[in-house]
Parts: sequence; C-alpha cells; structure tokens
Amino acid sequence: MTETHDQATPVKCTHCDKTMSTPVVCDYCHTIGPDAAVVDHFTLLGLPRRFDLDPAEIHRKFLALSRHAHPDFHADDTPEVQQLHLQVSAALNEAYRALSDPAARASYLLTLFGGKSSAEDKSVPDGFLGAMMMMQEELTDALAAEDRSEIARIADVLKTQHDGLIHRIGILFEQYQESVSCKAAVDDLLGELRQQLNAVSYAKKLLAQATDAEHAHE
Repeated sequence: MTETHDQATPVKCTHCDKTMSTPVVCDYCHTIGPDAAVVDHFTLLGLPRRFDLDPAEIHRKFLALSRHAHPDFHADDTPEVQQLHLQVSAALNEAYRALSDPAARASYLLTLFGGKSSAEDKSVPDGFLGAMMMMQEELTDALAAEDRSEIARIADVLKTQHDGLIHRIGILFEQYQESVSCKAAVDDLLGELRQQLNAVSYAKKLLAQATDAEHAHE
C-alpha cells in the first residue's frame, strides 16, 4: 500500500512529557515545542496529510495555535524563547497561507508525496493551452471594446474552468489515497496532478485579469 501519511506523528512535550496533539504547543503545560518551526505544514497544524480538509478546521487550528505562539505574548521571556516564538509564529503563518488555499494546499501536498514541482514539469492537460489562448484573445478584445457584459461572461467561464480543475485535483488525490502499491499507477496520478495544478495557475492568472477589469468598470 502506498504511504499516504494521513495522521500526524504524535510527539512528547519536552517539559512535562505529555503527548502533544501538535508539535507547536503542549496541551497541558503550554510549552512551545523546540521543533515546531521545522515540521511540515500539516504536522504543524495538527492536520492529516489530505487534500479534502475543512477550511473552517484549518482556520480554527491556526487561531488556537497562534494564540500561544505569538511573540507579543512573550515579551518578558528570555531572548532564546522569544526567538523560538517568532520562528514558530512565522511558520504558522506560512502553513496557514499554504493550506487555506486549495491550489497551494494541493501543490504542497504533491511535493510531500514525491511529485514534481512546477519548475520541474511545466506540462498541462491536452488542449488546455489552446483553450486558454482563445480565452485570452476574447478577453483582450472585450477589454479593448470596454464590453462589460463580455468581460463578466469570460470571468464566469474562467471561474467555472478553475473550479472544475480544483474538483479534478480532489478526485485525483482520493485515487492516490486509495492507490495500490503500483509505482507506475502512482507516478501517473502524480503526473496528472502536476498538470492540473499548472493549469490552475494559468486559469487563476487570466481570471484575476478578468476580475480586475470587472472591478475597474464598476
């Protein structure tokens, strides 16, 4: 069976030796863990390594941990402790930014599972670039004509395209979680995930252009 790392590894508090739900702060004595700033984003927030996470749960975990780790609450501690809290607070912010956005979460999870980065693999699904070039031309024409209704239509199409890609990514991660120990099948899934994520990047850029144009004409 392929290793999926669904559950974060339990850690012990260095102060009271109790099991911690996350490596950030002890649930019992509230001591900050010394390794909190160097674990992966999922482990840091005490979340399973899965794509299908509840945004509200991600936010709840982030807020709960930030209250303990924020440097402003430790002004009277030693410089070493203050520096640790500063590092952990920065790590929490980075983890929240990565996991709260579906595309960023998928990209980060893909790298944890051994998939290629966008720099290593720039491919996209067959036919996608042609469709995006056509949408770009239509948007350029609509912007030149200041056609607000056409700009809005293109924005809606791009939003649907973006959401469809994210939905497909979710399905691929489900297939990965359930995959058997076949390296070829796993490699195919990871490769398609990279293609879908590259496509999301294209769609997001064009969608942002159309949305900005919409707001500029309000």
